[in-house]
Amino acid sequence: MARHSNGYTALQLSLHWLIVLLVLFQLIFGEDMGRYNYYVRSGQDVAPLLTGYYLHIGVGLVILALTLFRLGLRLTVGVPSSVPGPALQVKAGEALHYLFYVLLIVTPITGLLAQYVNMRTFGEVHAANKPVFIVFILVHAAAALYHHFVLKDSTLRRMMVPGTH
Repeated sequence: MARHSNGYTALQLSLHWLIVLLVLFQLIFGEDMGRYNYYVRSGQDVAPLLTGYYLHIGVGLVILALTLFRLGLRLTVGVPSSVPGPALQVKAGEALHYLFYVLLIVTPITGLLAQYVNMRTFGEVHAANKPVFIVFILVHAAAALYHHFVLKDSTLRRMMVPGTH
């Protein structure tokens, strides 16, 4: 169980938004990996795709490292308590956060395993995470906007301003 704090630190918020940007980059530009792998399997020249290939792997590794660091902060520094609300809503929000952590760790690992161990098995798992990420992001963003505009609570503000609870 995570410790509770009086708000997210500037470091925690910076990590959150940096990871958001990096994940969006991967979702937008990650399709080149499929093309790269197709070229490799079909014996075509992959040289024009190498920049995208190394960038995708590098950004994935950065996401993994930042996520592990962020998780460590969550466990040591703590996080603010969930905003009060109906029990099911609070539990769903907490579950979504933990599922994000799972995806942010499993996705880069399966990507690496796909490239260096078994493309078919791990590549399918890695690729299947993309639509899951998109759905999670949409639900997460919709929930934040719902909290801000309908419930008018501090949920969105505390993800923007350090120390807000």
